[in-house]
Amino acid sequence: MKEERLTGTIKYWNGRKGFGFLETEGQEKQVFVHIKAFTIRKNKPLIGQEVTYTLSVDNQGRTRADNVLYKGEIAPGTVKEKEKSDFSFLLYIIIAGLIVSGIAYLISKAVSFD
Repeated sequence: MKEERLTGTIKYWNGRKGFGFLETEGQEKQVFVHIKAFTIRKNKPLIGQEVTYTLSVDNQGRTRADNVLYKGEIAPGTVKEKEKSDFSFLLYIIIAGLIVSGIAYLISKAVSFD
């Protein structure tokens, strides 16, 4: 079963300790988030950024955010990510075919006995 992704906003972030809290519209309680919960960690979290996430429970029974993505990011390994890599592979094959055809044409012109 697919986990429900929630949308929230980073309301507090402690960069030194690597954690913060998310606020989700319609929910009174803020959700704890740790830096390791971010699926892609190329940018540091900033207060006010929108994110999507799933909820999980830690070993002490506390709710926390998991699988956090910045709004608009695509999780690695998803169908869209696979389609993107399939397209890239196809593009490489087409380019390689054009290069080989060009080389074959040049060789045929150099070897022709006119």
